[in-house]
Amino acid sequence: MLFFGLGTGAYTLVLAWLPPFYTQLGWSEQAAGAMLGAVTLAEVVAGFAVSLWIDRSPDRRAVLFTAIAALLAGMFCLCVAPLQLAWAAASLAGLGIGALFPLSLIVAMDHGEDPDQASALAGFVQGGGYVLAAALPLVAGLLRQHLADLTPAWWLMAGLCLALALIAARFRPGDRLFLPL
Repeated sequence: MLFFGLGTGAYTLVLAWLPPFYTQLGWSEQAAGAMLGAVTLAEVVAGFAVSLWIDRSPDRRAVLFTAIAALLAGMFCLCVAPLQLAWAAASLAGLGIGALFPLSLIVAMDHGEDPDQASALAGFVQGGGYVLAAALPLVAGLLRQHLADLTPAWWLMAGLCLALALIAARFRPGDRLFLPL
């Protein structure tokens, strides 16, 4: 649930705050909206890539680490050079987000012993995960309100990428990380 919530939190954070971040930096609303369109396009590409790759290995960690690295790189671009690396930030964040969403559900279902348990795990993961994901845009809004800048929110998400990587390292094939429901 934590893995799904943090990965989906990256999506809600970017969806809510990427355009206002760029309008605050002087971009037009249209250009900031186009940036969000680039994120969405990259998400779709990543989703297709996951669907083409997913049956090749029962160990999901390599692709999980790749997705997390892309998201982390996107956050890093937003933090250190948001104007110079804007399109790279959008593409990398979108690739990471777009891969993490289906992967987090697949990994949850991998840990079910049978189809019923797998679906119960997916429901549990989504139910609690979306609550957690909803908190990230709120935290970003509070940061922006008190600091007049969204860069700390991007740094927070970069730190959460490291937490995602630590969690992903535990997802080994055949492990049952969860108690039966």
